[in-house]
Amino acid sequence: MKIITFINFIFATNNMMKKLLFIFTLFIALQSNAQNYKPLERVDPPFWWNNLNNKELQLMLFGKNIAASTLKINTLGVKLLRVEKVENSDYLFAYVSLQNFKGNSFVIQFSKGTENFKYTYKLEKLIKDIDNITQADFIYMAMPDRFANGDTTNDVINGLRESVCDRNDLNGRHGGDLKGVIDHLDYLKDLGITTLWLNPTLINDQPKYSYHGYALTDHYLTDPRFGSNNDYKKLGAELKKRNMKLVMDLVPNHIGDKHWMFLNMPEKNLVNQWPEFTRTNYRAPVHYDPYASKAEKKLMTDGWFDYQMPDVNETNPRIATYLMQSYLWWINFAGIDGFRIDTYSYNDVDFMNNCMGYIKKEYPNFWSSGEIWERGVLSNAYFVNKSNFAKAPQSNLTSAIDFNLHWAMNEALLDTPEWDKGLAKIYQTLSQDGLYNDPNLNLTFLDNHDLNRFYSVMKNDRKKFKMGIGLLLTLRGVPSIYYGTEILVKNPQLPRKSDGEVRMDFEGAWPTDKTNKFIAEGRTDEENEAFNYVKKLANWRKNNEAITNGKTTHFAVENGVYTYFRYTDKKAVMVIINRNAKSQAIQFSKYNEILNKFTKAKDILTENTFNLSDKTMQIDADTIRIFELEE
Repeated sequence: MKIITFINFIFATNNMMKKLLFIFTLFIALQSNAQNYKPLERVDPPFWWNNLNNKELQLMLFGKNIAASTLKINTLGVKLLRVEKVENSDYLFAYVSLQNFKGNSFVIQFSKGTENFKYTYKLEKLIKDIDNITQADFIYMAMPDRFANGDTTNDVINGLRESVCDRNDLNGRHGGDLKGVIDHLDYLKDLGITTLWLNPTLINDQPKYSYHGYALTDHYLTDPRFGSNNDYKKLGAELKKRNMKLVMDLVPNHIGDKHWMFLNMPEKNLVNQWPEFTRTNYRAPVHYDPYASKAEKKLMTDGWFDYQMPDVNETNPRIATYLMQSYLWWINFAGIDGFRIDTYSYNDVDFMNNCMGYIKKEYPNFWSSGEIWERGVLSNAYFVNKSNFAKAPQSNLTSAIDFNLHWAMNEALLDTPEWDKGLAKIYQTLSQDGLYNDPNLNLTFLDNHDLNRFYSVMKNDRKKFKMGIGLLLTLRGVPSIYYGTEILVKNPQLPRKSDGEVRMDFEGAWPTDKTNKFIAEGRTDEENEAFNYVKKLANWRKNNEAITNGKTTHFAVENGVYTYFRYTDKKAVMVIINRNAKSQAIQFSKYNEILNKFTKAKDILTENTFNLSDKTMQIDADTIRIFELEE
C-alpha cells in the first residue's frame, strides 16, 4: 500500500526528471529480482540424447519451492507434455516430448509472478557402441575399493560421512579406485578376461560400511573416493580399446538412508513405508509358490533389506521412470555392455520387466543377469526372459546368476561320489535347463563377494581347484571369476566371520605393499601354477567355437565319472572328470553318438594327441581332462 501511494505521489508531480529516475530505479529493481530468482538447484538426468528411440523424457527438477514456478518451453520441436507437482514443493516433474527435435539444447523458462529464470538443457547425439555379452565371454568380478589403489589423493574426501581410510579395518574403506582398475586392465587381458564387472561404483555417502557400494546415495554420481564420472567413462573406453566389455552392478531394490532424495523426499511413497522398521523375509519362492500368503509376498518385495537400506517404491510411476532413465543414462554415457542386477527377486516384478524393456528398446540384445539367491532351478528360471515355466511373469531379464550350478559344482568336488551326490549334482542341475529360454546366457561362478573363497572351500586342494576351473570354463553359461581366485586367494579363516574376510586387498596395488601379485615375480610357485592354468584355459576357451557357441550333450554319472560334450556342426570338445580316489578306465563306445565322426583327441592342457580307435583311456583320480576332437 505504501509503494502504491509513493508511485501516485511521484506521478502527481510535474517534475519529469523525478518520473524518469523512478522508472529507471524500478526497472533496475525488477531486473535484480529476476536475476536473483534461481529456483533450480538440480536437474536429473543432467543431460540427454536427441536420437534415442524413447522420445519422452522425464525431468526431475529440484530447488527451493520450485513448485511455485510456471514452466514453458518455446523451442521448436520440443513439447512440454505436462508438469506434475508432488507433496514436497521443492520438486517438479516435467515431461517433455523430443519426437521432432534434433537440436543440441532447449530452454526451459521458469516464472513466478514478475520473476523469470531460464535454464538451457543440453542434448547430445549418441553413437551407440555396445557389445553383446554372450557365452563367449569370461567375466572378472572385482571390488573397486579392494582391487587396486591407483590414486592415493582420493582415499579420503573431506565432507563425506565416512572419512577414514584404514586397510586394517575389514569393514572400512581401503582406498581402491577406478584409476587402479584401469592401471591393471592389461593384467586382465593377459589372463584371458573379456569382460569386467565391478561392484557398484556410485557414491555411498553413508557413515560407515560404505565401501561395498550397495547403499547408493546418488544415482548420477560416481563415488569420489573411486574417481569421477569421467573416470568411469574412461574405464569403459579403455576396455573397448582392448576389445573388452563392461558390466555395471545395478541396485534398483534399495538405496542408502543418506540418499539425498531420502533425506528430502519428493513424496512419502518414494520408499515403501511401514508403521515401524520392517525387514523383508528374504523368501523368493513366494513369487511362484501356489500356497504363499499375500502378506508374505508383500513382505518380500516391500520390506526393507536392512535398517540403512530403504526399499524403493518401484510402483510409483515417477520414481520408476527416474530409475529407468538413470540406468539408460549410464549405458549411453559410459558404454556399459551389461547389467548384473542386485537382489533381483526383491524388486517389483512388473517394474523390472518394464525397466529392461525400456533398455531393450534402445539395445535389443542388451545382456542382464539377476541375482536370485535361492535353492531350486525354478527359483532362477521363473524370473528370466521367456521362462518355460507356465506361470512365469513376462520378463525382459536375459539370464539368472546361476546359484544352483554354483552349489552343484562345489558339492560335486567336495562330496563322496554316490548315486545322487558328487558329480550327480551337476548332472541333475543341468537336466533342468529346459526351464530356461537360454541357459547359455546364465552367469556362472565358483565364488563371489558374498561367499567363502573357492580355494578355501576346496580345503586348499589344488586338484580340486583345477577341476573347478575346468568345469567353470567348459560348462554352458557365461563364466565369471572373483578377483584373486586366479592366484589362490584364501579366507583368513573358514568359515568367515565377516564379509570383509573374502574382500581382501589384491596385494601389489597399494604403495606400501611389499609384494606384487600382479606379476609373476611377486607370486609363489603355487600361485603362478594356478594363474597359468586359468590363463591357458581362458585364452583357449575364447577361441573355441564349440565352447563359445556350442550345444551340450552329457552322459549320466557312472562310477564317479562325468562326461559331457560341447559341440557345433564342425567342432567338438570332450570333458571327462573323475572324482574317484583311484584312476578309472573310460570306454569310448558309450559316447559313440558324438565320437563316431572323430578319430583323434587332443588334450588341450598337455597338447598330447591320441587315437580314439584305442577304445579306452585311463583318467587319473580327482582329475579333469579336456580334449579337442579331430576328424
